[in-house]
Amino acid sequence: MAGEEIIRIMCPNLGCQRVLAVPSSARGKLVRCRGCGSNIRIPANRPSASDGPAAANPAKPATPAQHKPAA
Repeated sequence: MAGEEIIRIMCPNLGCQRVLAVPSSARGKLVRCRGCGSNIRIPANRPSASDGPAAANPAKPATPAQHKPAA
């Protein structure tokens, strides 16, 4: 693991929430938490500030569904 980036991820099990340190080569794979035995999928891509629902079209705000006026 010399020179390889370490990914830190928290176990999603609410009873455990242990912080796991896995190598970057584990991206996109399943790992097992040593604390509780839960299987955790390591995200394939590095999360960035531009990821998320607002990143799809940041200039256009979300609009509610249009309703027909009552007759």
